[in-house]
Amino acid sequence: MNSFFYIMLFIFGTLFGSFASVIIYRIKSGESGIFNGRSHCGSCNKILRALDLIPIFSYLFNKGKCYSCSKQVSAIYPFLEISTGFLFAFIAYFLIDFTLILNGNSIEIIKLIFFLLIGFFTIIYTFYDILFLEIPEIILGLGIIGITIILSAQTLFPSFHIISNIPAGVESISLGIQAIILSIIILIGLYIVMLKGLHEVADVSIVVGSILALYIFKVFYGIHLTEIAIFNGLIGAGAIFIFFFLQILVSKGAWMGGGDLRIAIFIGLILGVSLSFPGMMATYVAGSFLSFGYIISAKIKNKGGALETQVPFGPFLAIGFFITLFYQVDILKFIEIYF
Repeated sequence: MNSFFYIMLFIFGTLFGSFASVIIYRIKSGESGIFNGRSHCGSCNKILRALDLIPIFSYLFNKGKCYSCSKQVSAIYPFLEISTGFLFAFIAYFLIDFTLILNGNSIEIIKLIFFLLIGFFTIIYTFYDILFLEIPEIILGLGIIGITIILSAQTLFPSFHIISNIPAGVESISLGIQAIILSIIILIGLYIVMLKGLHEVADVSIVVGSILALYIFKVFYGIHLTEIAIFNGLIGAGAIFIFFFLQILVSKGAWMGGGDLRIAIFIGLILGVSLSFPGMMATYVAGSFLSFGYIISAKIKNKGGALETQVPFGPFLAIGFFITLFYQVDILKFIEIYF
């Protein structure tokens, strides 16, 4: 029964992967109706047939070409669909209790939907970065808003425990509401920094001011900030954000950009305090191996010619993020034993 559940989620994931490729194209082209409208060929604008909308198999049936204009279709699109299918299945396998789903547990069902959406958004920004070396602001913006809503509910209601590595509940509803308001204000401030519309002094002032605001809140109420869900996620996000922000300041934007700061908030809110550092470790380990492989393959392909060494960082963040989530129990046990 479990295997059937995972197979169905894989198929479901490939469908969402196909939809993700459409969203990626429409965001880049500026086409209206990002989430609606008929799918069409990007070359001849011919409306796709029902057969052309079947994930993976449509690519095989048409031999990697548009049925109308015979324009070659990039192999990255079926790869995107397969990746989404596997990601959906892995999310269910590692993060979801299938027995609770069968018993109709509403919290577990919400948890499944939440993490599938996180996986969907991650696929979009990852492949967008691979294709265009850019990060789509609208996707990460929607994701951050959604995660903030989940963390806010987890702060106020102890039974609403969606992100398991972050605590749920708070001493009083009033304290929880104040924590949520402060967190939203800080996130807005960090978003302003992400826009890169201010001078460095103003950016640093916002970051330092956010840290001071959290410290004052902690001292005033005499609490541990990490015991409050919204603060736990915010501190995890802030730690990754500051780590990236410092790299941007040092390199004058050569190493990273505003898009990476958005991903930092997106993944950090979920990883929280306990998993933010392991998440970054996994990211840089994955980045080291994959970047090395990419550079070697590019060098072989160019046969000693000029080598384009600009490598998208979004995929490494996504890989590190999900490796950390999937193996969080083992990671936390390791930290507890050795640190």
